[in-house]
Amino acid sequence: MVREQDIFWEEIQKIQDYVVNISIAKISEYDDINKLLNDVTYDTIYGLMELIDGHKNDALRGEIRSMISGNIINANMDLHNYCEEYLKCSDV
Repeated sequence: MVREQDIFWEEIQKIQDYVVNISIAKISEYDDINKLLNDVTYDTIYGLMELIDGHKNDALRGEIRSMISGNIINANMDLHNYCEEYLKCSDV
């Protein structure tokens, strides 16, 4: 495995650990399993988008390219800035 792949998976592990720990700490605040799952998935996806955007590690920045058109979906934008617009999360 190349060094960039190791760095990538280390960052993925950090995201998972963070989301699990935050969820455990806040679980008693939830009265609805849907809100909990929305927040867990939101936090996970947000972390992944930050990773792609290059905000988690300066050694990594990714492109999402359409294999059909060749267009780069995240050209000139930070994906994590759009999570709140498209994904569900609670106020817990």
